[in-house]
Amino acid sequence: MNILYLTDGDLAPHKAPQIHVSQFLKHWHRVGHSVLLRAPRTNQTMPDFEFPHAWLPHSGIRKLGDLLFFWRLYRQLKRELKAKKWDVVCTRQISSFPALYRLCQQFGVPVLCEVNGFLLENYATGGASAWKMRMVERLEAAVLRHSNLIVVPYQALKARMMAHYSLPEEKVMVVNNGVDPDLFHPMDRQTCRAQLGLQDDAVYVGYVGSFDFYHDMETLLNSYREIAARLDVPLRFLMVGDGEHKDEVEAMARALGIAASVQFVGAVKHGEVPVYINACVVMLALQPRERQQLMGEAGFFKSREYLACEVPMILSHIKGEPYPFPQDACVYIEPESKMALIEAVVAVATGTVHCVSMRDEIIQHGSWAYSAELLEKKMRELIGHEHV
Repeated sequence: MNILYLTDGDLAPHKAPQIHVSQFLKHWHRVGHSVLLRAPRTNQTMPDFEFPHAWLPHSGIRKLGDLLFFWRLYRQLKRELKAKKWDVVCTRQISSFPALYRLCQQFGVPVLCEVNGFLLENYATGGASAWKMRMVERLEAAVLRHSNLIVVPYQALKARMMAHYSLPEEKVMVVNNGVDPDLFHPMDRQTCRAQLGLQDDAVYVGYVGSFDFYHDMETLLNSYREIAARLDVPLRFLMVGDGEHKDEVEAMARALGIAASVQFVGAVKHGEVPVYINACVVMLALQPRERQQLMGEAGFFKSREYLACEVPMILSHIKGEPYPFPQDACVYIEPESKMALIEAVVAVATGTVHCVSMRDEIIQHGSWAYSAELLEKKMRELIGHEHV
C-alpha cells in the first residue's frame, strides 16, 4: 500500500504524539508499505524517523499558521491524488479542515481520521465563546462525515462520539495505544537506581507523563506525609515529564513542605523512560473523578508501559465500571481518594499486595505492532471497497 499520513499535531521530541505516529508508520514501513509523513515543524530540532517524512513550515501564529499549513497540505494532496499516488490517507488531530477529507472523497481514496478526543471539548476547556463552539462543532461534524473510518484509542470515546454526532458503529474503530515490549521490559531495580543516581533504600513512587488537568497530582502530593509515616524507609516521589501545569505542581510540593522528597525530572528521551519505571516500587496512573466519568479509562501510554515493565501500577477506577485490565493485574482505587491511595501505596511497598504479570498479554495484544496490524487490515478492506 501507498500510505500518506498527515497531522497538524506537535511531533517535537519528547511529545507523546510523535510516539504514536512514529510507531504506526515504523511498522508499516518495515513490513514493506510505501509511507510518507507530513507534519508541521514546531521545533528547531525534530525527530529523525527511519521512515520517509517531511516537515512543513509553520509560522507559530495560531490562525495564520494553521491556515497556511493546511493550504500547503491541500495543494500537495490534490496534485498527488490526481496522479493516483496514494492508496489511503491517514490523518491525526486534523479536526478543523474538512476540505482535506472532501478532497479524498472526491478522488475515491479512503481517508482515516484518528481522534484522541473531542475538538469541541478542547475549545470548551479553553473558554471559547458560544458562536465559536458552534463553528467548531460544525467543522468537526463535517470532518467525521467525510471520513471513511474514525479511529479512537478507547471504547468510552467511541460511544460518546457515536452518540454526539450520530455516527454508525461500523464507522468508528477502537485501536488501543500500544507499547514497544522490546524497549519496555523488566530491569534490575538497583541497577536502574545506580544509573539514575537514586537512593538504594528508598521507596520510589513514580509517575511518567504530562502534567495536565486530567492527571490527579493533588491527591498524590497531599498523601505524601501519611504514606511516609507508615513506612520504615524514606519515601520519594519520582515525577517524569512536562506539561502546562508542571509549575503549579512544583509550587504545591513546595507549599506542602515536601519539595526535597519530590524529584521532578522533566521530559526525558523515550528510550530512557523504562529505566525510570524500573527504578520505582510502584507507578501511578491517576485521574480526577469528573474526567474519568466523562472519558473512562483513557488508554494512556503509561499504563501499558508500566505493565510491560512488570512494575506494580495504581490506577484510578470508578466502582461498578468495567476494569480496563484484569482485576489482579494492578491496584484499582477510587478517583481522588487520598485514603485509598495511601493504603494502596503502603500495601505494594510492604509486599502486602502483589500484581500478576501481564507482560505476555501485552506482547501478544498490547504492542504497537499489534495495533498497527489491526489498522493495516482495516485499510486493506477500505481500499478493496473503494475499488469495487
